[in-house]
This record gives sequence, structure tokens and C-alpha cells, in this order.
Amino acid sequence: MAAPIELHEFRVLELYSGIGGMHYALKQSGVNFKVVTAIDINTTANEIYRHNIQSVELKSVGIEKITLEQFEKWNINIILMSPPCQPFTRIGNKKDVCDIRTQSFLHVLDLIDKAKNKPQNILVENVKGFELSEARQYLINTLQENGYYFQEFLLTPLQFGIPNCRLRYYLIAKSKCFNFEVTDKPITEIPNCPDDWLAYNNLENEKDLQTNTLVECESKWQHLEDCEQNIHQEELEDHVISDKCLKLEHFLEKKSTDYFQDYLVEEKNFKWFIIMDIVHPGLKKTMCFTKRYGHYINGSGPIIQMSNNVLEFKDACELKSKTVSKNSREFWQDEEMEIIRKLKLRYFTPREVANLLCFPNDFDFPPNLNRIQLYRCLGNSLNVYVVSLLIKLMLM
Repeated sequence: MAAPIELHEFRVLELYSGIGGMHYALKQSGVNFKVVTAIDINTTANEIYRHNIQSVELKSVGIEKITLEQFEKWNINIILMSPPCQPFTRIGNKKDVCDIRTQSFLHVLDLIDKAKNKPQNILVENVKGFELSEARQYLINTLQENGYYFQEFLLTPLQFGIPNCRLRYYLIAKSKCFNFEVTDKPITEIPNCPDDWLAYNNLENEKDLQTNTLVECESKWQHLEDCEQNIHQEELEDHVISDKCLKLEHFLEKKSTDYFQDYLVEEKNFKWFIIMDIVHPGLKKTMCFTKRYGHYINGSGPIIQMSNNVLEFKDACELKSKTVSKNSREFWQDEEMEIIRKLKLRYFTPREVANLLCFPNDFDFPPNLNRIQLYRCLGNSLNVYVVSLLIKLMLM
């Protein structure tokens, strides 16, 4: 049994608040909190945040404009932040601290360093690769110089029963000792994690999941898993998938075929078939959704096949193998296009992406935003459930 979390109300500052992932993680953690303010400059993300969370003062300003006086006045207990990841990615050219988008993060570190009344707890989320950055060293130096205890993590939702790859860097820091032994390198599991924290793992055994729909799903998709061939692309993070990981079916919308027509992959994109990460509802893994999802095919996220016909699946596997061996699709005629067409490939809906990121059922989107805007904001977000576990650990 885990040690109880303190019951007094924590005053929280949400930085880079996005669509509210940190806020929902706070809620899921069960702590008593008040967000003194949330700050983000992304107007679309702010619109989604405001649509769902009206009780918080949300500022659409640059974080570097926070003054030391204002920072002190807020009397913060907890800072939650997910700084821009682009400076630490290959696509972002890995400019690190030289990237203008990192300046706001360095400003926050400066505020922490100069403040007399410092926050007692800090949580940082970023992409894998941040742990090798110069910005990370600035963070560590600031924490060490100001007497914080801290632990770094590299965690993916797959470890916790959620069928989605999203390996991320996390750091939790506090002014008091942790109740576990810290290390000087990122760790890949939550130490002494109580079973009752692992809600998604525990769901597998609950009666409410053993519905007719899911039982039918088990048999419907088992044939595809038994196929020796596979058009599922990636094998990343397979070694960390929880034994109790839920199948993708649990996170999908239960809608009519007509509902998904708008999400079908356009035939002009069939040319990317051999590099698509194609999944089906019986699998226990999907690749990471990025902000490019729905706009680009390659590397932006998974595509789901709605067909469960084994012969159609095998035909598609053979087409992929043949195309790869020839290193060309010049032989493709209408027959080959029909093979792909029969798979009924579609994008995940924004709601399904939100489900895999563990946003609650009542999380919603403003009706005026288009799908690409929603995918972009979701791709920039975080896994709510994983962060909620780290908040619990930090406050124990």
C-alpha cells in the first residue's frame, strides 16, 4: 500500500499548458489542488483548454514575460511543465539551448533560482533525447544548486497497460527526500509502484470489460494475429509491453461504418502503403501520434484497418512483400489498388487519439476547429495517466 498523499491544497502553476494534459493528470492523481494560472502561447491549444476547463485563469502570453515579483506572489507549491520538444528532436535540428523556443524554459529555471519562496515540487515532461541535452544540464544544475532532490525517468504508456508507444523523458523534483532511493541516471520504471495505481492493468480483469463486444473482438481479430505475415510496421518498445496491456479495441469509438467514412485514407496516399504503420483492433500496440498526423503518412502515427477478412489481410501482406522485394510499385494496377482498398484503412479519430492519451470521457473539442488542428494539438500533448502516476510518486 502506498503512503498517503498530503491532503492540503497544493497551489499549482501549469506552464506550456497545451490542451490541459497536466491539469487532467492532477485530477487523476487525486490530489487536492488549485491551479493559480496556466500559460501557453498556442491559441488553438488554449481554445481547447478553455472549452474544457473554465475554472482556471489561462494566460496566452510568453512564459519569458513572467516577472520574479509575479512568480513570488503566486506562492506556488508545484510547477508542472512540458517545454517545447522541437529543440531536442531531429526534425527540429537539435538546436538545444540555442533554439529560441528554449529561452522560456531557461527563464523558468532562472526564476526558480532567484525566488526566495521556491516551489516545493517540480515535474518536467519532454521527448526522449532531452536527457542528453544541454538544457537538461541547466535544469539539473538549477535543482542541485537550490537543494532539490530529483529523479529522472524514461517511460512509455505500454508499460502501464495502454497500447500506445510514447516514450518520454520525465523528471520529478522536490525539496524533501523521496521515499525511494534515487539514481543519477533516468530509470525505466516507477519504483515500488502499488498495484492499485495501475488502473489500466487492473481493467483487464474487471467484469465490465468482459462484454459481448470485446469477446466478439477476441475471436474476430485472432485470425489476423495468427497470420505469419504482418503489415504492422514497427517493433519499437515491444520488450516493455505490459502482460496485461489492453487491446486497441478498448480505446476505439463504437460508431457506424458511415461515421468513419470521413477518416478513410485517400487513394492518392495508397502509394505510401509499404511504409504505413497499419494496425487492427486486436493489437496491443500503436505507434506514437505526432503533430503531423492526418497531414503526413510517414512516421506521423498509425493507420487502422477496418477489414477483418483474413484473405484480404494476407493479400495485402503479399503485396507489401512483393513491392519491397522489387523496390518499386511500377507493377501496381487497379488489382493492387483494390487489395489496399479492401483493407478499409482509416485514420484514428481525434477522440480515439485522446483516449489513447488517457484524457477523460468528458474531454471534448470546440466544434469550430478542424481535424488537422486537433491532431496537431493532440500530437503535442502528453499521456495523462503516466503523468498522474508521477504526480502521486512526487507527492508521497
